[in-house]
Amino acid sequence: MTTRRHGRVAPTHHELVEVQRQLRIAQKGEHVLERRRDGLVFALLDLLDRWRAVRERADGEYRRAARLHALGAAREGDIALRALAEARATRPELLLDETKLFGLRVPIFLSRNVSTWFEERGYGVVGTSALDDELAAAYESLLESVVTLAELRAVLAVVLAEVRRLRIRVNYLTHRLIPELESERRYIRRYLEEREQEERYRYLWLKRRREERRDA
Repeated sequence: MTTRRHGRVAPTHHELVEVQRQLRIAQKGEHVLERRRDGLVFALLDLLDRWRAVRERADGEYRRAARLHALGAAREGDIALRALAEARATRPELLLDETKLFGLRVPIFLSRNVSTWFEERGYGVVGTSALDDELAAAYESLLESVVTLAELRAVLAVVLAEVRRLRIRVNYLTHRLIPELESERRYIRRYLEEREQEERYRYLWLKRRREERRDA
């Protein structure tokens, strides 16, 4: 690390080499972080497009399920629909796991026993109608979309947090650390150049004095 004195580094050749080394590292880090940030931004936009598409699909599925539910309630009654739901032989399950995406640990939502076959719904053919099957399938499809939406939202949160973190680091490098190192480099170079000129002037002055003495 550089030795700072009153906000400045010690103006020596050793410190100049050290500042230049730190500047190269900072510039390289800035380039790497910018590329990763930009890549994650494109990935974030892609995830947002997928989220919007699933959201639109879920909205449509919700409207269809609500319409079928209202129709079934008017035809068979809410009690009958509730009995159909309670007769289901299996219950939906949600499993949580993690995976790597763009080098980040993101969650995975796995659903089980959501979409089922007719015989797994627990009710028989007698006493039910095709509307009941449509309603059950509509709710199952909606639930699958909701799970997908929740997973995409969780992944978006992770990627967005990483983009913000990288933006802060890039801004720090671009607007603070790199300009500060460049300023220190200019300061040391100017100081060394001035000292070199002074030494050259003193050398010439001493040389002229020796020549004058020799001539005298």
